[in-house]
Amino acid sequence: MKYLILGYGVTGKSVENYLTNQNADYLIFDDLKENLNKVHHSKVFSEKNIDLIDIVIISPGIKPDHHLLEQLMSKNVSVKTDIDIFSEHYKGNVIGVTGTNGKTTFVNELNKFLNINNVHSASAGNIGISPVDLIDTSYEYIILELSSYQLHYTSNLNLDMAVILNIFPDHIDWHESFNNYASSKIKILSFLSEGKSERKIIGSNMGIVKTNLPNNIDIKSKNNLKVHRELLLSLGEATRKIGGVELYNRYLEYIKKYEIKNPHRMEQFFKLKSRNITFFNDSKATNYHAVSEASKLFTSGKEDGILILHGITKETNENKLNIDPVFKYVIIPEDMNTNLGDHNAEIIHIKHISNLKDILVEILSKNQVVLFSCGGSSFNDFENYQVRGDYFKNLILSMQIQDA
Repeated sequence: MKYLILGYGVTGKSVENYLTNQNADYLIFDDLKENLNKVHHSKVFSEKNIDLIDIVIISPGIKPDHHLLEQLMSKNVSVKTDIDIFSEHYKGNVIGVTGTNGKTTFVNELNKFLNINNVHSASAGNIGISPVDLIDTSYEYIILELSSYQLHYTSNLNLDMAVILNIFPDHIDWHESFNNYASSKIKILSFLSEGKSERKIIGSNMGIVKTNLPNNIDIKSKNNLKVHRELLLSLGEATRKIGGVELYNRYLEYIKKYEIKNPHRMEQFFKLKSRNITFFNDSKATNYHAVSEASKLFTSGKEDGILILHGITKETNENKLNIDPVFKYVIIPEDMNTNLGDHNAEIIHIKHISNLKDILVEILSKNQVVLFSCGGSSFNDFENYQVRGDYFKNLILSMQIQDA
């Protein structure tokens, strides 16, 4: 049995470690040749080896129309993911989490809360840890963040609980249509184990599948202004399904005392108190829905908003970016293709993100919120959204904004 590891990033390297430990025979392919510099030449795939491959283990970023994948599938070669391998061997309780926005925050917060309350859990998946690294571990729960790419390719997964936080247009370039994207998301429900069909949490999703979140208007958090209410509700329902009323009540107390925060997701990193100007880094907001929801978090505030967009949009042509009226300025790089809904904001175009500082110097005054919520992927100017978010934070801190 010979495997092909298709894609040699985080997932591919974890799969390589697993196959090595199993004494399995494998080859490796990656589109970026420099990624293979440290791979022994005997393990590097070449086209002459194509008829030797029995199973492909694919990394989630590989597109379905990748030339090598199409060749292998035409030869009826089996395609698996690291999640398939994990599920074949791990027999404990697994919670699967997907959604257009909020997955990482949900997974991190649920994992943190459970461990604080002596429910032994771990997280893996799209957060940067392959679940194959956890095959030989034992937890009460493993929480998997699952992207639409991962769900597209995965065929074997046994879930104790399935969570769909939300579904809105995203990654249309990869999936080719919103319907394909949405189908990948709701596929998670098919992985619920026998007898677990009711252990699902479904948030807003444009009518694709029936939601089941309660309308609990009393749920509050210490930093309620900066956390999407639907995320709080979904976390609450997850704790209720795991530990009943007792654990749910602990959750309600927990969110009153502790901030829910993650880097690059509604991250308040600087406040000029004398002028009441607050800066938020929301670089992880890579689609219109994320930006729109972020803007709504400031509806009840008395400050005027400055919204900064950036990146490569991934929307359908019909989709529009709706911005809360509290935002008086919207700054957009000239190379960004945006489709704004109705608004009263002043639109300011800048040649490049590097020109942002000059514009901010002109429009910063008093009683303002500055929100870097991008609405597009970072790859036109940055390696990833983390690098982009750090760039923005460093830019603001380097301005040494003076009190008025």
